[in-house]
Amino acid sequence: MLPDEWVETYLFRVARANGIRCPRLSDTERIRPTLPTTILSKPDGYPIWSDSTLPRWSVVTRVNKIRYCPECMTRSRHIRSRWRLSVFDVCTIHHIRLKDDLAEPVMTKGYGQENRYFVTEVTDEQLWAGAVCPMPGERRHVERLWSGFERSIVESDIRGAFKHLTCILFLEALLDALATTSREFEDVPLGIPRSTELAKLVEGYRFPLSATLDGIGNFLDQITEPTHRIVVLARLRRMLIDESHRPTCLSNVPIADLRRRFLLGAQKNATTSPHALLYPSQARAAGYVTFQRAVSLIGCAPRLLKQLIDSNICQGASVAQYGGRRHIFLPQHTVEECSKWYASIATFEQVMKELGIDRRGLLALLSARLLRPIAVHMPTFFQRSDLTDLCRRLEDVARPFPTKAAHLHPLLGEWIPSSGRYRPASLKVLTEAFSGKFPVFRQMESSGLSTYFVDHTALERVRRLRKGDIARHRHQEYSSRQPSLLPE
Repeated sequence: MLPDEWVETYLFRVARANGIRCPRLSDTERIRPTLPTTILSKPDGYPIWSDSTLPRWSVVTRVNKIRYCPECMTRSRHIRSRWRLSVFDVCTIHHIRLKDDLAEPVMTKGYGQENRYFVTEVTDEQLWAGAVCPMPGERRHVERLWSGFERSIVESDIRGAFKHLTCILFLEALLDALATTSREFEDVPLGIPRSTELAKLVEGYRFPLSATLDGIGNFLDQITEPTHRIVVLARLRRMLIDESHRPTCLSNVPIADLRRRFLLGAQKNATTSPHALLYPSQARAAGYVTFQRAVSLIGCAPRLLKQLIDSNICQGASVAQYGGRRHIFLPQHTVEECSKWYASIATFEQVMKELGIDRRGLLALLSARLLRPIAVHMPTFFQRSDLTDLCRRLEDVARPFPTKAAHLHPLLGEWIPSSGRYRPASLKVLTEAFSGKFPVFRQMESSGLSTYFVDHTALERVRRLRKGDIARHRHQEYSSRQPSLLPE
């Protein structure tokens, strides 16, 4: 094997060297247990640097794309194991972002797609096409985290490299949890690389990063935001649970001790902080709840609650500014009122589910003005009382379902077109159905509006209305062409 060579591509290389021109997976699996360097590997394609396993979220299987550094590949045409780490995005030796347009025939998905090249056939020009470098902030971030690990790999210090990697993955897990929380409260552009997002987070809060046990402790000591502390505590607890079920390299980190130290640090800060409403316990004593607690009590999305506060629908919010962050607290009675209001409304998906209709049927109700939405900035909701009223109106006019129902059509069926010349007439007839102007039948086995049907009377009514519309249109068109006898 070449330095840090990925086991899977090495097996294909061995197969080709032994006369198999186009190796298949069965060929590599037959070779795997016969070689001392691959006997401990598994067909999942995970890199192997130690007896300890890696967390599943940190690696990609062999069916995923093959990523690589163009400069490394130009110098030696083999796939490195470190490129199979899903959280490793930038080569810290050449400061180039990894590309993902290589494929190994048969093994990896997408080898038949456009702009995909085989490992054995790619040229230097194709390796370098589209290569990009990270911005300075991202470069500093990945160097702080990954340079020690990659340097140890190049120097064949596998034991030291794996020790670095364990600390890196621990920090990456915590940073990813913090980044997920930041996306909910801050405007984070969509589509930016993960490493870029983490670099902005680290730079914005000036987190110290060092891939050592002491570095992890220093990083936890610098997390002071209450929202961040809650997220990190939850992530550490999740780690303890996961490691008890499936031990990985993260078990080498004293997670329980770090979590205990983190909790003691939170209690110490709470007793020395001069800001009364900074911590949830003190906010509850004053009759307030934190923004995160309000979100869980109401059951809505954080973005919606923020819009309600900004539009003054949710009144009485107290905003405390500490450094560069805002902390929002809400009175308990306001949260209870918002909870009752949120329970009285329904989203598009909930309306379709409760009424037993599809999107086309919902649009028909909206176009016929039988269902009126209420808008709170971006989201659109409906009053649940309006849904009940719709069903009650049909209950008052509906007839029993006949024994022979071959001639019946669903109330919101295909007789109401999505567009075209018959749509206005169909919507008018739909409105008349709720008034009882023609027969509507109810099937007891169904629920919502899907239980109601109409017969040929509705379709004949649509045709008559359409003929009347055509006649009026022709009359108006004919009248507009007649010369006026009035003096100008």
